Amino acid sequence: MIYPISAETLPEILRLEAGRDVAESSLYWSDCWEPAFYVALAREGFISIALADQEHGELIVAELQEAYAVLDWGDFHVSRKLAKLLRSERLVELAPELRLGDSCERVLERLADYHGRDTWLIPSLLQLFLDLERTPPPGFRLHAVELWSGSEERLVAGELGYSIGRTYTSLSGFCRPEERRWRHFGTLQLHLLARALEERGYAFWNLGHPQLAYKHAIGAQVVPRTRFLQRWRAAVGDEPNRPLDGILSISPKESARSGA
Repeated sequence: MIYPISAETLPEILRLEAGRDVAESSLYWSDCWEPAFYVALAREGFISIALADQEHGELIVAELQEAYAVLDWGDFHVSRKLAKLLRSERLVELAPELRLGDSCERVLERLADYHGRDTWLIPSLLQLFLDLERTPPPGFRLHAVELWSGSEERLVAGELGYSIGRTYTSLSGFCRPEERRWRHFGTLQLHLLARALEERGYAFWNLGHPQLAYKHAIGAQVVPRTRFLQRWRAAVGDEPNRPLDGILSISPKESARSGA
């Protein structure tokens, strides 16, 4: 069952959710596309996607999950394949760079191309994200995370996410699996992003639903809702040491020093 939610009913819904015996996810829908409402949901731990309904049109679907995939920096796992990539000459040849916060519009276009018809990035949500990028509310920021080949000036992987306080949440990602030489660069993007978040003083990485195997492969742990929200509320009211922006590069020498 999916229940309606609005800015007016959000406080009462939060009160009811706090008293529930959490045994499953809680889903809500809304036809409100105000950026402030989307951010209000995000601050409370909802992760929101969207859908086009034949009867009601385009809707936000907001979820308080049963559990969340959470990555703590000491848990990040460097697989054998990633370790091999980090030691390889391909890093010298392709000069990968993680570029943070350059253009959400470009990332949104790549996500639409990558996911095709299956995407939940419908027009109303795309416009909402562009509005949030242009005029971010206090304490909230949308992030375009891009992994480029510096030598070829080519975008090879990336994701869209947002930060609130000392939390970072992933929304959707893309990579270039069709070419062999870009193999495992999607995981390299995750590795560099985790490093950037840790260096800037973020508390943890919220990867959302825990079902997808790649999240467990990089070391994310399944955290039940109650425990997640305790950590979440403590971190959203704090500030990182530095904003999530700039360029992060890596070389085989660096990876060897880090023990990869």
